[in-house]
Amino acid sequence: MASVNFDIPHELGLAEARRRIEQGLPKLEAHIPGGGQVSTEWPAEDRLMLTILAMGQTVKADMNIADTAVTGTVAIPMMLSMMAGPIGEFVKTSAEKMLSRE
Repeated sequence: MASVNFDIPHELGLAEARRRIEQGLPKLEAHIPGGGQVSTEWPAEDRLMLTILAMGQTVKADMNIADTAVTGTVAIPMMLSMMAGPIGEFVKTSAEKMLSRE
């Protein structure tokens, strides 16, 4: 399994960053190449566990939301490891877009 780490600085505070991410999550499925399903779990106020099912594979992202940054790790199955960079970038870019919208 390959993994990609990311760090997205912001100035929104924890509550606003979480709100924006929650609002953007329903739109995420529409942007998965080839279609896919997204499921989410918030085990804590500041932690999001995201599961993306696409092309018969499961990609998991674990995000920590803080007052000044969203950090996380994207776990990519071996079958998709050659695409680890683009997959990790997709998750990071999606989170950046969610944080930038009001």
